[in-house]
Amino acid sequence: MLDQIVNRLGPVLAGAAALMAIGATSARAEVTLDVLYTTPGTFNALHQDLAKRFTEAHPDIKVKFRNPVASYEEAAQQILRDQITGRPPDVAFNGINQISLFVDRGLGAPLDGFATADGGLAELGYYPTLAELAKYKGKLYGLPFAVSTPVLYVNADLLAKAGADASALPKTWPELLALGKAVEAKAGSPATGFYYQWEQTGNWLFQSLVTSKGGRILKADGCSIAFDDANGMWALKTLEDFGKSGMPNLALGQARQSFVAGNIAILADSTSYVAAAERQIGGRFQFKTVAFPLAVADGRLPAGGNVAMVFAKDTERQKAAWKYVKFATGPVGQTAMVNLTGYMPGNEIAVKTPDLLGAFYAKSPNHSTSIQQLPLLTEWASFPGDNSLKIIEVIKHHTESLVTAKRTAEQVMPELVKEVSNLLPKCGG
Repeated sequence: MLDQIVNRLGPVLAGAAALMAIGATSARAEVTLDVLYTTPGTFNALHQDLAKRFTEAHPDIKVKFRNPVASYEEAAQQILRDQITGRPPDVAFNGINQISLFVDRGLGAPLDGFATADGGLAELGYYPTLAELAKYKGKLYGLPFAVSTPVLYVNADLLAKAGADASALPKTWPELLALGKAVEAKAGSPATGFYYQWEQTGNWLFQSLVTSKGGRILKADGCSIAFDDANGMWALKTLEDFGKSGMPNLALGQARQSFVAGNIAILADSTSYVAAAERQIGGRFQFKTVAFPLAVADGRLPAGGNVAMVFAKDTERQKAAWKYVKFATGPVGQTAMVNLTGYMPGNEIAVKTPDLLGAFYAKSPNHSTSIQQLPLLTEWASFPGDNSLKIIEVIKHHTESLVTAKRTAEQVMPELVKEVSNLLPKCGG
């Protein structure tokens, strides 16, 4: 009797076992990626949209976002804390200048093998210049997601009141400051003629002055400062001149809101805000972006913005993470990114395809300024060692003393050099 029951149930049990095996396989195959990004005001809608599109195409991979943080420095601090607890995110969209910070601490999966298996970076469409900036010690650790360059935001209407043409701006900072003063005198209402967003994350706009003069932040050894020269002094003196001109000291968000309200004539800022500025201005005045002034013909500009890095350790999670970062930084992902922000794409295919961004740039001159500066891009220097984030704060503190006219460049330079040098690790140590 028992044998008959077993024989009768055999096919049923076998089918059930097969279904269980399939279910187990599906359960093992499904991956939920833990993803961290920054600047929610800029990126919330974009990342939600990208995750939705991705999971529709890859139903076996889910995307779960951590609560986004406000800045790259906050993200870095969180990731380093997560390393201690063994819970770093699988994917993080973090500052281009932080790649070495993570890799030196054993975080970040090299992506060269994944890229090669998919035909290589050129075949995938990444700009060579930007892909190179995502490498560290010869290995690829990130893919460019949202890249920014420094530019001038110009209120052409305010300039016109001072008899100036936004299409023919001066090319030097002293001339721009003088023009700003002329605007203030003739605006007819309270206005700020010129503002420089000195407190941008990672000392980015301080670095922009140094590299635009042909200087460097770090020497070739990677752990000694290089801005203690004539180029660095020029950058500090330029910030001092901004302070002496009477330029107010505004928080980054305050300056942007003042510009879109029509109260700043010339604003030096990141292209990351272009799309938002256009939406907020809404045609109330003529808004134009102009290339960031170079102090010398061979000057360079640090590439700002963020890259997608993979922190997952497990092989299967790394494969899933690669698919996600490849999508977010690929032609479709980059098209969505550009349309929702003012950042420059890292993927050339998107820019050259008419149905993606080709037509967009043809009719969006304010966004095109960033693309035109692509050949000028250089590294956004990251300070090595355990004090990397602290050094950023030290430079920020000294920079503020200049733009508030409390100190001079001659007073700041020796103290800045000493403090930063004491926080850097010994080369080879």
